[in-house]
Amino acid sequence: MPANLLANGRGRWLAVAASLVISAGMFYAQDTERPAPALPAPVPSAAAPSSAAAAPPPAAELLAASAPVDSRVFDLSLPRGVAPEQGLQVKTIWAARAISMMFPEITTIGGYRQDPLKWHPNGLAIDVMIPNYHSKDGIELGNQIAGYALANAKRWGVLHVIWRQAIYPGIGAPSWTADYGNETANHFDHVHIATDGGGYPTGHESYFIGSMQR
Repeated sequence: MPANLLANGRGRWLAVAASLVISAGMFYAQDTERPAPALPAPVPSAAAPSSAAAAPPPAAELLAASAPVDSRVFDLSLPRGVAPEQGLQVKTIWAARAISMMFPEITTIGGYRQDPLKWHPNGLAIDVMIPNYHSKDGIELGNQIAGYALANAKRWGVLHVIWRQAIYPGIGAPSWTADYGNETANHFDHVHIATDGGGYPTGHESYFIGSMQR
């Protein structure tokens, strides 16, 4: 676990406790008996940009964030975070709350909106806006958040994460996205996290760092 993950903040101390209870078998949150293979670095296609700045972060950096917490040992109720929750499904809310808790630097998370694709209109996706996303610290923060979502892929039902023009499936190898012509469309200023939803909330849900109850 990188030392910078333990920076001051209202939720960062959770990573310390998490590191004490995570078993090796939960790495990458796949609960399989064999170790999860390292994600290969994406190979640019002919349509991919040639600029080195557009290269997605190394898999090792993306997977360096905290792995899921064993809820039997350490669980903490998650309050509402910075994301508007109206229109979001329960697993998307869970992801948004956990990210708000663990990364207090994040002040804006987008959620439900009209869009030609299904993710945001159906409450299946959030956009975690990265402050100073051009800076080294901003890119590192985005890497940590993308890695945290991937580490919780099974737990939150993460289908894919998009960051810096690369798409990372919840399970599988990353690949390039097309060049959509600007930094927001190419996901340079935010981390897009899509889940399988889990249904719309009824108001009886309880969200915890390591589990959810309905």
